[in-house]
Amino acid sequence: MISVIVPVYKAEKYLGECVDSILGQSYRDLEVILVDDGSPDSCPSLCNAYSARDSRVKVIHKKNGGVSTARNAGLEAAKGEYITFVDSDDYIEPDMYEKMMARAREFDCDVVMCDCIKEFPDHSALYTHTIRPGFYNESQLRTEYYPHLLMMENLEYPPSISNCLLLWKSRLNSPDMRYETGIRYSEDLLFGARLMRRARSFYYMKDEALYHYVMNSQSATHTFVPDKFEDYKRLHRKIQDAFSQDTVFNFRKQIDLCLLFFVYNAIGDIYGATCLSFGDKKEKILGILRDTAVTKMFSRLKIGRLPISFKQKLITFLYKECVGISALIKYYGG
Repeated sequence: MISVIVPVYKAEKYLGECVDSILGQSYRDLEVILVDDGSPDSCPSLCNAYSARDSRVKVIHKKNGGVSTARNAGLEAAKGEYITFVDSDDYIEPDMYEKMMARAREFDCDVVMCDCIKEFPDHSALYTHTIRPGFYNESQLRTEYYPHLLMMENLEYPPSISNCLLLWKSRLNSPDMRYETGIRYSEDLLFGARLMRRARSFYYMKDEALYHYVMNSQSATHTFVPDKFEDYKRLHRKIQDAFSQDTVFNFRKQIDLCLLFFVYNAIGDIYGATCLSFGDKKEKILGILRDTAVTKMFSRLKIGRLPISFKQKLITFLYKECVGISALIKYYGG
């Protein structure tokens, strides 16, 4: 049986398509856990209606605490041999779990991953990764996957960032395999990395796009939040705690790359924030760049050797030296 965990919050517009796509799977042995995270719309009653209609659906109603607490509640309740997630505004192909379970059974995999289609308002796009397809044993995970477990060299998210594309054995679902509560951005990064670090086998179904990720411009990821970098710093500390002392692989450079990626994201949000004055933008950006953890990260990284564009290297050098910030703000729309 597969436990499919669906966190639900303010998703009444999408929930029907999402749940119908799960219940309509050709692989029928499912436990669908709908976690109502205190949603103020009609989602609680919609969840109950699905439970009354199909015995495979289980509903958890809880006080609002964010997607991490909702996923954790689902993990606590999961009874399946395998576990996966679906976001309540997304939907999946009818044979997604049949195809993934076929790989899981054939190779006795701890984790199976497929690709997805990103659904934009005016077009669709395949989302895939630059790692090789197929089966990885434990040794191959260490030599081929661990070098980008936390962050790709080119400062792209690692493959396991998309937790909903992962189907994984419930033996990995120990009490300490939970989402970090209170972290609102990129929380999938740490969970996916922990999961892949524990896995002894993995199969990547490259170019098999079985999941549809609906791009929502109103999501937290696309909204300016004044304390976003503080959130990123908390996540970075959790990443350090989990991986800096690893005895099998040296993840320290990747830990630094994670922080650099967070700096890019936080500053990018500031550039585009129409609610901030030029002076406010400059003050906030310099505050990030003068942060102790950030300055130490810059002192360790060899920026010139990173496989990023010349333009991005130049911007990164300016960030390191805290110069040219006014020109960059003007260039990016300040």
